[in-house]
Amino acid sequence: MTPEELAEHFRARLGDKVVDSSIAYGQLTLTIDAAAFADAALLAKSDADLAYEFFEFLCGVDLADDGFAVVVHLYSVSKGHHVTLRTVAPGGRDNPKVPTLTGVYAGANWHERETYDMFGIEFDGHPGLLPRILTVENFEGWPLRKDFLLMTREAKPWPGLKEPGEVGGGDDATDGGGVAVDTAVDAEEKTRLAAEKAERAKAKAAEMRAKKAAERGEELREEAHVDPSSQTEPHGESEE
Repeated sequence: MTPEELAEHFRARLGDKVVDSSIAYGQLTLTIDAAAFADAALLAKSDADLAYEFFEFLCGVDLADDGFAVVVHLYSVSKGHHVTLRTVAPGGRDNPKVPTLTGVYAGANWHERETYDMFGIEFDGHPGLLPRILTVENFEGWPLRKDFLLMTREAKPWPGLKEPGEVGGGDDATDGGGVAVDTAVDAEEKTRLAAEKAERAKAKAAEMRAKKAAERGEELREEAHVDPSSQTEPHGESEE
């Protein structure tokens, strides 16, 4: 079926549980009501015309003020078509929760654990989201959330792009402590640093070549040296 036909097929069976649909680069994405997320996955797998038997991946998406989305990509080996099922987790940023897909696709187990570990999205009915598998058990926060600040920002200002809340007015940014940081790197300074790096690399290479040459010369001298005690008299008659 074409992506348009697939969308109609899902709508005919799920009705208004299909909140939205879009087609990009020949692939269909369906936004599903969160309460029907597992039902949509079950339909995708069990419907003979869909036959999405291959679970490819599941992940979270930070929607900023709109909370979090969960996205799952499925593929039909027998039919050769794709679909992406998407849902927005109720609970906003404080308590995002969606139904687990582990009862439909066993492979969703670890993907949901990773999504929980990185975004804090809970999967209702999952057999066990804990212990956390990508961080230590007492880790505080959710590393892939947009509002998760890197502690290195607190220790040392970084040039370039800043964390949320660090960009100040005008063209300058701050390091979080009120100190202005120029986000543009001077071209001449970059050129100078690159030249110095190249010179250091050349000097290091020359040093290594000289060292290898010295080692080789020592080996040749050792091979050329012959112990006099090991020499024998030439063949012939000895003097009487």
